[in-house]
Amino acid sequence: MSVRPIVIALFALSATLIKAQYTGDATFYTPGLGACGAYSSPSDYIVAVAAPTFDSYPGAGSNPNQNPICFKHITVNYQGQSVDVTIVDRCADCPGANLDLSPAAFDVLADPSVGRLYNVQWNYD
Repeated sequence: MSVRPIVIALFALSATLIKAQYTGDATFYTPGLGACGAYSSPSDYIVAVAAPTFDSYPGAGSNPNQNPICFKHITVNYQGQSVDVTIVDRCADCPGANLDLSPAAFDVLADPSVGRLYNVQWNYD
């Protein structure tokens, strides 16, 4: 079996993921040590993506620190506002394409007193 067709297939899948537009809910959390192995603070523009998104990213394995999704940038849009964030964590309780933003990133999109944003759109940069 040749490795080349597998590499080409993974590249094609990655390109498809990067071009896709996702819709989900967004909440916020107090970051610390994330699944990607980096520490973050509430003032950083970071995000924890839903476990299904994190776990199914092409090339993901058993060590979350080595997941290729780590440190990718995404743009999150909500009601005319947008924020660019870096993926540093996995949200175990988030279904589908939901996101858990740092307080600073959430604050760019809406007042934190709202608590949850419905139907945010996001895509990989």
